[in-house]
Amino acid sequence: MKLIQKWWGKASDQRGAVNPMLIVTILLSALLIVAAGGFVWAYMQMTDYKNNAQQMVDAAVADAKKVQQDADEKHFKEEDKKPNRSYVGPSELGSVRFNYPKTWAGFTQQSDDSRGLAVYFYPYIVPVIKDGVSVYALRVKVVTQSYDDVLKNFESRVKDGKATASTIVVGKTDTFSGYDGVRIDGQVTDTITGAAVIFKVRDKTLELFCDSSDYMNDFNNTILKTLQFQP
Repeated sequence: MKLIQKWWGKASDQRGAVNPMLIVTILLSALLIVAAGGFVWAYMQMTDYKNNAQQMVDAAVADAKKVQQDADEKHFKEEDKKPNRSYVGPSELGSVRFNYPKTWAGFTQQSDDSRGLAVYFYPYIVPVIKDGVSVYALRVKVVTQSYDDVLKNFESRVKDGKATASTIVVGKTDTFSGYDGVRIDGQVTDTITGAAVIFKVRDKTLELFCDSSDYMNDFNNTILKTLQFQP
């Protein structure tokens, strides 16, 4: 009877105690599983990089070449415009003159002073003349409408917020105060968004239009900066 009680007491003690070795074993197993998962992930990443490294290098090289080609093409186009050519209009219509890129072609639609003047410019070949519809790098007009009447043509667009109006002075030098005018930016016709600059020339009005943002840099930095006329 004493032997049975002794054995039973030992057995009870073993069931109630936590085996430290078991805990260590479980923790080590968990760590091994995590480590194995990390190793598998790293191996997969390394394998993916190894398999796709050349493709990634080729793609990066292609992107770099494209960026360089675009930069070279832009630089070539700008250089190809130089040296600029000069346009000089009839003396009866204010002797309007300005420089423009040599890669632009020009077409004069009207030259009789009773009808005014209309000249269109576009790179290489001028599109079919459809005023207010076709897009041109530059349109230059001397019209018989008064300065105030021409400005009224843009009033509704400015009021509707489709365009903005601002005063402009071009041709200013140390000895000349420049030509005062009005610039319209935004929707200059029902179908064209660009810029228009308007000046008074004697009893007529000079209008210069840029019909696209693609040519706005030339408009601002070449055309307007070299513009001259007899007010």
